[in-house]
Amino acid sequence: MLISSPSNSRIKEAIRIRERKHAEGDNLFVVEGPKIIEMALAAGAKIREVFFTDHFTAKNEGKELLGLLSKKTTDICRVSDHVFAKLSDTETPQGIAAVASYPVLSLDRLPFNATSLYVVLDGVRDPGNLGTIIRTSDAAGADAVILLEGTCDAFTPKVIRATAGSIFNVPLALATDDQLMAWRKEHGIKIAVTAADAPRSIFEAELTGALAFIFGNEARGVRKAIKDSADLFVKIPLYGKAESLNVATSAAICLYEAVRQRRGP
Repeated sequence: MLISSPSNSRIKEAIRIRERKHAEGDNLFVVEGPKIIEMALAAGAKIREVFFTDHFTAKNEGKELLGLLSKKTTDICRVSDHVFAKLSDTETPQGIAAVASYPVLSLDRLPFNATSLYVVLDGVRDPGNLGTIIRTSDAAGADAVILLEGTCDAFTPKVIRATAGSIFNVPLALATDDQLMAWRKEHGIKIAVTAADAPRSIFEAELTGALAFIFGNEARGVRKAIKDSADLFVKIPLYGKAESLNVATSAAICLYEAVRQRRGP
């Protein structure tokens, strides 16, 4: 059966989920496009519902992916191009989207060892920055990304696209300030913060051992309450005329310096 009206109850509910307006505490989101859906499947995300167009199944790759999805859910809906355009969050829809769920962990469920590397985000509001930091954390082999209160929703379409699927590869956790401080104290995890007036460069600091880098809001940086608990302050030297760096760029530099020190030449 073809769904040809955007007022269909399934379509309306999927749009609410895409816009993150569904029931609070219901960890559902929409993933769009074959590549990210394949990554979601490989990571063990639960697929609740699938929407596809005839154009998508015109290719063998489309038929194969639908075959895989049919083993995960029986809620597979064929929709018209017009309806899919309403459901899609992109300018060039790829003809397939899915409603999925993926666990957001508590701190006590995160992996830990003596050299664990974590990324903590304190009020990062831009979806592109959040998605890029998650993607970089995945690439650098970080053990988890921890989202403090005030950070934007990691499962909006813009963030998911910016991660290029990495959101399914690196553990995500939500935490309050108090939970973070108790957890880091229990495990002996050092906290590092970047600051323009820090006494040493990121390239001179000791970044081995269990470490959590905290990156703050695009406008105000890391909050004072978090800064006051930091063990290490570092600066990223600026050799040109730029006054500052984007938070996602800063995160990439810090993470890869930590990786360089841990892995050697």
